[in-house]
Amino acid sequence: MNDKKLTVIVSYTGQDDYQDDFSPETPVGTVKSKAMHQFGIEPSAADKYVIKFNGVNIPETTKIGTLGGPVIKLVLLLKKPQEKGYVR
Repeated sequence: MNDKKLTVIVSYTGQDDYQDDFSPETPVGTVKSKAMHQFGIEPSAADKYVIKFNGVNIPETTKIGTLGGPVIKLVLLLKKPQEKGYVR
């Protein structure tokens, strides 16, 4: 197992980027939760948001180490009504 940390940067419209270091084994969902907290988004709204990497929705179970490195840039977006998993 690789213990080297990866730097993850999460962008969210109108906010300064969230940046932290994570183990390559960290699931994207954990990064999403921490970023939402940093951006002041209630945890109960998690199902209304999606994480994208290179313009593609990333499943929350994906380990960040599979996305590359050493710096991974993600984007947190509000889901659109037509996207799978959208909740009103």
